[in-house]
Amino acid sequence: ADAINGTLIADDAINSEHYTDASIDTAHIGDNQVTAAKATGVGNLVKIGTVATDNSNVSALTIDNCFSSTYDSYRIVGYHNLTTGGAHQYFRWRTGGASGSSYTTANYMWINHGYYLLTNNNAGTYINKNGAQDTGRLASDVKSDGNSAYLNFDLIVSDPTTSTMSRAMVTGTSTVRQNTDYRFTAHHVGITNDADVNATGFQLTVSTGNISYGRVTVYGLVHA
Repeated sequence: ADAINGTLIADDAINSEHYTDASIDTAHIGDNQVTAAKATGVGNLVKIGTVATDNSNVSALTIDNCFSSTYDSYRIVGYHNLTTGGAHQYFRWRTGGASGSSYTTANYMWINHGYYLLTNNNAGTYINKNGAQDTGRLASDVKSDGNSAYLNFDLIVSDPTTSTMSRAMVTGTSTVRQNTDYRFTAHHVGITNDADVNATGFQLTVSTGNISYGRVTVYGLVHA
C-alpha cells in the first residue's frame, strides 16, 4: 500500500481527535519538546513562586499572594543565613493579597523540638517554644558565618486561607548551625495560631540583622 507522507497531509490537519489515548510513546517525542508550561500540574507539586538573595542584604524573604482556594495544602522548602550571630529566625503570615502586610498579632504558637550534635560527638535534646508570640519560628540562636552557617527547612502548610479548617497549621523539619558551641541542630517544627488568620502569603525574617544568602520556593500540593 502507498505510504502517507507529508505532502498528503494539510497543515494543522491532524488534531487530538485523531490520536488514540495513550498511543504516543516516548520514542515519538523529540528531546526538549515538552516545555515546562505544558508540564504544569503533572505530579502532586505545582510551583507557585520563588524568592532569593545571593550575597545581598535583605530584611526578609517574602512571597505574597501564593495561597488561594486552588489548593488547601502547600509545601515550602528553602534555606537562608543570618548576618547577626545568635539572632532568631521568624516565620510570619502575610494577609492582603499581592500588596500584603505581615501578620504580627501575638497569637502564634510554635515548637522546635529535636537534638543537637557537637563536633566532639556529644549530643543532647533541644526544645524551644512559645505559646503566645507575634511570630512563629523555624530556628533560634543561628550562627552567622557568611554562607557557611544557615538554616534549611522543609514545611507542609495546611489550609492557610482557612477555607475548610479554621486554623492553619505548619509542620515540617529544619536543620541549623547554632551560635552556641557552633552546634548542629535538627528538629521538628510546628506552628499554628490561636485565631483565624486567612493568610494569602508568608514571610521569613530575622529578629535582628539581615539575610544575605537564601532561596525559598512554595508549591501547591494536589491531593487528588
